[in-house]
Amino acid sequence: MNIHVCENYFYDCRSFLHLTSEAMHLIWHSIPIDEVLSSLKSGMNGLGSDDAARRLSESGPNQLESSSKPSPLKIFLGKFKDYMVIVLIFAALISYIAGEGTNALVIIGIVILVAIIGFFQEYKAERAMEALREMVSPEADVMRDGKMSTIPASELVPGDLIFLEAGDKVPADARIVDETALEIIEASLTGESLPVKKSWEQLPEEAALADRKNMVFMGTIVSYGNCKAVVTATGLSTELGRISGMIKQTQVDPPLKIKLEQLAKRQALLVFIIAAIVFVLDYSRGSPIMDSMIAAIALAVAGVPEALPFIVTLALAFGTQVMARKNAIIRRLPAVETLGSTTVICTDKTGTLTTGEMTLREIQTFRTIYVDGPGYTPVGSFSECGRLINPQEEDLVRLLKIGTLTNNADIEKANGSWRVVGDPTEGAIIVAAKKAGILERIREGCSRVVEYPFDSDRRRMTTVDDMQGQGRIVSMKGAPEAVLSRCTRIARADGVFPLTEEERKSILSTADGMAASALRVLAFASKSLGGSDPLDMDFVESDLTFAGLAGMMDPPRKEVLDAISVSKAAGIRTVMITGDHRLTARAIGKELYIGNGEVIEGSELERMSEQDLTRRIDEVSIFARVTAEHKVRIVEALKKRGNIVAMTGDGVNDAPALKASDIGVAMGKTGTEVTKEASDMVIADDNFATIVGAVLEGRRIYDNIRKGTTYLLAVSFAELATIFVAVLMGFPIPLLAAQILWINVVAEEFPAIGLALEPAHAQIMTKKPRDPSESMPSRSLMIYTLGIAAAIVTGTLGLYMVSLQMEQDLNYARTMAFVALGFFTVYNAYSCRSLEESIFRMNPLGNKTLLLGIAGSVVSILAVVYIPIMQSIFQTRPLSSESWIMVLGVGLLVVFAAEVLKKVLPGLKS
Repeated sequence: MNIHVCENYFYDCRSFLHLTSEAMHLIWHSIPIDEVLSSLKSGMNGLGSDDAARRLSESGPNQLESSSKPSPLKIFLGKFKDYMVIVLIFAALISYIAGEGTNALVIIGIVILVAIIGFFQEYKAERAMEALREMVSPEADVMRDGKMSTIPASELVPGDLIFLEAGDKVPADARIVDETALEIIEASLTGESLPVKKSWEQLPEEAALADRKNMVFMGTIVSYGNCKAVVTATGLSTELGRISGMIKQTQVDPPLKIKLEQLAKRQALLVFIIAAIVFVLDYSRGSPIMDSMIAAIALAVAGVPEALPFIVTLALAFGTQVMARKNAIIRRLPAVETLGSTTVICTDKTGTLTTGEMTLREIQTFRTIYVDGPGYTPVGSFSECGRLINPQEEDLVRLLKIGTLTNNADIEKANGSWRVVGDPTEGAIIVAAKKAGILERIREGCSRVVEYPFDSDRRRMTTVDDMQGQGRIVSMKGAPEAVLSRCTRIARADGVFPLTEEERKSILSTADGMAASALRVLAFASKSLGGSDPLDMDFVESDLTFAGLAGMMDPPRKEVLDAISVSKAAGIRTVMITGDHRLTARAIGKELYIGNGEVIEGSELERMSEQDLTRRIDEVSIFARVTAEHKVRIVEALKKRGNIVAMTGDGVNDAPALKASDIGVAMGKTGTEVTKEASDMVIADDNFATIVGAVLEGRRIYDNIRKGTTYLLAVSFAELATIFVAVLMGFPIPLLAAQILWINVVAEEFPAIGLALEPAHAQIMTKKPRDPSESMPSRSLMIYTLGIAAAIVTGTLGLYMVSLQMEQDLNYARTMAFVALGFFTVYNAYSCRSLEESIFRMNPLGNKTLLLGIAGSVVSILAVVYIPIMQSIFQTRPLSSESWIMVLGVGLLVVFAAEVLKKVLPGLKS
């Protein structure tokens, strides 16, 4: 659809600072460029930093909606809307009416404590997520103070001169100043899906929005070419802001968190039913109605694990921060859960499996020379038959000299690392010359006379250079067959000789062998020219002396082989999808142990039906010469086979494949803004090993949530059953409401934090991926939880009844039950560190946060028992040494139950 706007509209004056009143009325597409710049008080050098800062302070950030975050007060007050807090307040009210003023104050105090803890949890999580959002916020290339800078797109102001290229998302409305083959996809604004060709030329004032070819608009996408443009409107004053209104992206809660919240609500309903039964039973036995009601409410509160949603939030917040520190930035929280289920990682080759740095690895003269040294760092060695050689030897110097002279690239050190300026293949030759220590010597006293550049027809590049003290030198590099066709002689160890037909065939055969090893092969030749010799191409490119071959490749990252091995052990298959040739793809696959050597090329993929591809997708792990459309088909075929697919991408055309996958992974260095926006996760270092590390972290997070779930549910079930069974047996309730709340909110929460932060165990990447349809808790986990709860109930209720019989003091017996429940909770927390490994095999210092949490829990229990003011509030008594021995000894029942259940429930390992 075409969206037309009124010809006489006025832009919001807030977006045009310090501008003349006439400028505000201008229709930017209909006036000359110099008038546009003048009206915006800008120029081809852009704005100054001070001017831009002043404009930003008055117009506000360049965004369609204010980043309105809830205030700390709003977060705190929001805690009192939780249905469990409402239950506690109701319990406090009933207690007060019943004349239990102290009990009511305790409950209200705990409510406030719950709100404070919840406030700090949410506030810290919000700050953490905001920091992660800033790490992937859109950026813009802009001229500031006369030089190109990269700034957050939100800091753009009218008058800024921006640079856009293919893959960029246009950050603001702007008038094109200069462009090269620029095409823009304006579907987000006009509904037109085809790219629109753009121009800098002035247009009539009446041109409709879709016809304004000299403008670029916020939210549209550069699909081809590049341009410079001056910003005319930002934020809500842009066409997108004016017409579409505020555009919001909903943050979806992880499915796991939703499942656990639903579980908590179902359990709440269950315990309220049981609480009603307890109320009727207790009241029917003659208890005062208020006492019966307080007992019932205490039971209802005991049965609901208040900290369960907190465990999920804390595990996710901490995990995403850990991932960010390891270069994996999560953009959408559900991706963390999905990572643990990933069965296939589809990855590009260049820069992800490989270093992205073309490196010269092999030289063929009359001998084979190998070049060592990583990437663009100009440090390395040269060897022949396993022995180091002097890089100053004649044949090596001759070839590198030719490569340096036929070269327009250079290397430089920036921010502590070396990088190539120019073509990567030419850069590889320059790096090799630098390694050999001859680069500067070759360039000194060298003056280029003529260059015949490389083109797809000639497939070679030739230069003529004046070399001080050597005269004129012709140098040529290019495809082996193209260079050999211009050679009549060959340099051998003992001199220069005529080039025979057999030698030509041998050289081409050698080149084919190098290409089969994933090397990009170039040939080199040269000759001398006299001062009066002609410089026409035919003469210059004839009668040359062949110097040798050089093989370059983008080598695999050293850490990738280990990462792929770890993936295989974890049941995750690696699929390589590349635009490179079949031979290159197969060679890299062989080096990294990907697939079985079978390769499907894009042309073959075109001829395959969906059924054929789905049938063969399990057999083939390497795809070469593929397009963006092919990637989508590959992802969909893998998903049809029941796989959970992670897909990497960096270019504009990769966005559909990322969207089609279960987890879209964008490259942070080479990825376009469009790709990042389509992704669920951004890999800051473009490294395959980082993806595998993120999978490990995703598994760790999910495992810790499982541990926290069973820990909290076991205690809740135990509290519920302890009170319910005691009432059924005719005993007074073993635990007061205040005591239960102290366990649930204080003593239980400290270890829960430690479990949420449990480090990954050694076996985590040796297990098969988790079934994403698995319930939480799973059947085996629920059996384990009920088993632990039964052990806690047996110990707590047993100690309570024994103490009641021996001491004939209800408050002493309740203190025994309270302390027993607290310490059994501690035992349970430590056992939950691993749901498959014995506690006797775990490193006792492997989780210091949990140890601190256990210490905090113990201190909180002792405080209630031994501090006089706490004794009066919670109605406790100091315990004798005999009672302590009984509590600590019986507590081992929980450890015994955990050890047995870990052995007999193999499903816990899933």
